[in-house]
Amino acid sequence: MLGSRWSVLIALGLPGLAIFVGVPLCSQSTATVFGIPLVFAWLFAWLPLTTLCLWASWRFFDRAQYRRVEGGEE
Repeated sequence: MLGSRWSVLIALGLPGLAIFVGVPLCSQSTATVFGIPLVFAWLFAWLPLTTLCLWASWRFFDRAQYRRVEGGEE
């Protein structure tokens, strides 16, 4: 199997934790960010942050393994 525990933790665990813990914490707040309720701003912020987590996971943990599988050099 390609990947490692750290890779999965960063790519899936961190965004999952942010959503499953952050949303209940933000849901009762009446604060706004640029006129958007905090809970929606939190969710919208995690869309690009999830992509960043996936990229970091691949870049730092899985990239070399995929290059070996494809026959490329590191």
